[in-house]
Amino acid sequence: MNKKYVYLAAALLISGLTMAQKKELKDAEKAVKKGNVAEATTALKAVEGVLGQATNDQKIQYYYLKSNLAYQQIEKNQNFDANVDEMVAAYKAIESIDKNNKFAKQANEELGIVASKVINKAIEDNNSKNYIGATKKFKQAFDINPKDTLYLYYAASTAISSKDYKTATTYYKELIDLGYNGNESYYTAVDKATGEVQNFGKDSKMRDVLVKQGSHVDPKFVKEDSKRPEIIKNLALIYYQEGQYEEAEKAVIEARKSNPDDTNLMLTQMDLYLKSNNIGKYEEVAKEALAKNPNDDVLLYNLGVTSFQAGKVDDARKYYEQAIRINPKNESAYLNMAFLKLQPDEEITNKMNSLGMSAADNKKYDQLQKEKKALYRDAMNDLEKVLAINPSNEEAINTLKNIYRALEMNDKLKALESR
Repeated sequence: MNKKYVYLAAALLISGLTMAQKKELKDAEKAVKKGNVAEATTALKAVEGVLGQATNDQKIQYYYLKSNLAYQQIEKNQNFDANVDEMVAAYKAIESIDKNNKFAKQANEELGIVASKVINKAIEDNNSKNYIGATKKFKQAFDINPKDTLYLYYAASTAISSKDYKTATTYYKELIDLGYNGNESYYTAVDKATGEVQNFGKDSKMRDVLVKQGSHVDPKFVKEDSKRPEIIKNLALIYYQEGQYEEAEKAVIEARKSNPDDTNLMLTQMDLYLKSNNIGKYEEVAKEALAKNPNDDVLLYNLGVTSFQAGKVDDARKYYEQAIRINPKNESAYLNMAFLKLQPDEEITNKMNSLGMSAADNKKYDQLQKEKKALYRDAMNDLEKVLAINPSNEEAINTLKNIYRALEMNDKLKALESR
């Protein structure tokens, strides 16, 4: 075939494809304008079939039409989350081609309108404790404008509230990679009509105008502390809760660099060393914690708990005693002290059950019975103190009933049962 005919055939083919693309786009545009979702979706699929040979302008128009169809549905409050995702994906596709195109600007404007709806719905979900919905929408707000890293932080926080630790971990890691600190500064004022604090972001002029007009009062400039230590701390606690102790240890050591005096972090670190049987490190952090907070009865109580878990019963007793001395109303310390004192009960009972009927065995039995009753009386004192602090403590009530029966203290048993 003559070369010029080959070129002509190729040119005709390209021309035919271009005409097809224009026709498909025109049909899709008409369908989208009508707002008929089924018809528009079918028309857009037809455009998608010839998109490979389309020009950049045609591709942008296609993605804009997809975004606009989703926008129309959002305006009608239909399939909100799915359509927001559609708009975000479409705009990212447009942005990767040419964000200065006229359709790109229209898509961006519509996405900006949707952004405020997304944020409002995220706040509503959070306030109604729909944390799964709030996480989804805060992440969408971040996806719409990746500069708004605060919304990714909120998404991680609400994921923790719904116990979706995998998602929270992903978002926290992303925040760390982005170098997020969260030390935000912004302007606020109280809306007189609602009594709520309104955040004006960086727009001090708008805030000041409204204050001057009298619709708002109590103007403030708020500067928040860095959230990075909290993020690392939460990561450490998530790893710890999920049993990823090696990752948790790395995170908690990092977190303590920013929060060396954080008691909860110290306790987490101690428990990690306890679980990995690193008693030396455990005792090292315990001493550090006590040196920093010698009169913290909650810390002493927690040290008692971890010491008991480590099999250090004498240390546990010492810590509970110190906690009670500092705070005579530490209900948990009294309760755990009682349970600690009752620990030998099972062993004594087993010994009693193993004895025979000889005179020597009967003598041993009587001795063990005395030891058993002495244990009960000792623990009884702590449990009665628990009820003096909190008369509704079920653990103390049920244990005391058993003790009163064993010691044949019928008057006290009746009094307890009649509550």
